[in-house]
Amino acid sequence: MIHQIMYSAGLASLSLLAASGNAQENSNAFSYSIGISYLDSNLSGFVQTPAGGQPGTTSSNRPSFKELGFDRQSAIDAYGRILRGRHSLEVGGQWQRQSGKSVLEKDLVSQKQFFAAGSRVDADIQTDWYRLNYLYALNNNIDNISFAVGGGLVWFDFHYKLTGIDAKADRAYSKIGYRAGANIDWKLSNKLLVNAKLFAPIPLSNTPEIWTVELNSSYTFWNNGGSGLQAIAGIGYNRLDYEDDQKMPNHIRVEMTPYFRLGLQMDF
Repeated sequence: MIHQIMYSAGLASLSLLAASGNAQENSNAFSYSIGISYLDSNLSGFVQTPAGGQPGTTSSNRPSFKELGFDRQSAIDAYGRILRGRHSLEVGGQWQRQSGKSVLEKDLVSQKQFFAAGSRVDADIQTDWYRLNYLYALNNNIDNISFAVGGGLVWFDFHYKLTGIDAKADRAYSKIGYRAGANIDWKLSNKLLVNAKLFAPIPLSNTPEIWTVELNSSYTFWNNGGSGLQAIAGIGYNRLDYEDDQKMPNHIRVEMTPYFRLGLQMDF
């Protein structure tokens, strides 16, 4: 609940900042966008969860999403973005949840709890993450191509519950990481735009590492004085990897390979 309140507050702050900007000339005027997309992809990875970082309290690289019966990931991606001149600031997030029942084929230890082979388990897994990105455009739409570089923060919000007949594992935590990125926009016509982006993690101890690679196209239904509505479709790759520095680490890996995006964006 807290992260949802903070995210909503962030979007509201961006909107208020955009509304309060004194647009003296086009190059210095504030503009902003809000967008929401549905993502769907193949899913692989695992949620290795020890107790107190002690050896023997978790099976290595388990439980995997596959053995819990999760082979696809659906997610919601939403964002708010402010632009002024060459500067762009984005607050966004991806909500990724899995819930279901499965029968374990092998004995499993997770958070010091023993789940026997053949037992039925209920799994609820949250691997949400949120982002704050800043980009600076190195050119001003020369030949309808804009190239920007920058970086930002990511916040990984994890919650894992595994419940069997005689055992229950429940673990939640949040971690902040750092990324560098680049973005290219290619305007093919007044209505059609192609976008490519890459964000790569800055590898630091005990921080989540999140890779994002995307190729999207957007079609403008209407545009009137800077306000408009766009449909967005694309393909991407997302890999989240978090491993702490305990003797037996918490190690979470979530790979969406590839994911397909379909969404809408409103510009103001």
